[in-house]
Amino acid sequence: MTTARTKPQKQKAVQRALRAVAKAARKQQGCIDYRIFRSTENAAVTINFERWYSAEERDTFLGGPNVKKFAAAVAGAFAGSPEPASFEEIG
Repeated sequence: MTTARTKPQKQKAVQRALRAVAKAARKQQGCIDYRIFRSTENAAVTINFERWYSAEERDTFLGGPNVKKFAAAVAGAFAGSPEPASFEEIG
């Protein structure tokens, strides 16, 4: 999961880029689930939720052209650094 806060004037562009990268991720081998959520209390806050069969498949996607295109589209759009965190299911 990655939480990010977008600068107010960049929200639409970031949401468009998030939708595109999520769509691309869902087509990748190893992607179980990839969804984007926006806070109902603050539209500038988004969370990317992604599940992969393996870290290697995720890393392949992260190093690929779709993520590079996403990074270029959102350069300078975030208020602070996005905050990635990894979790594992326990029950």
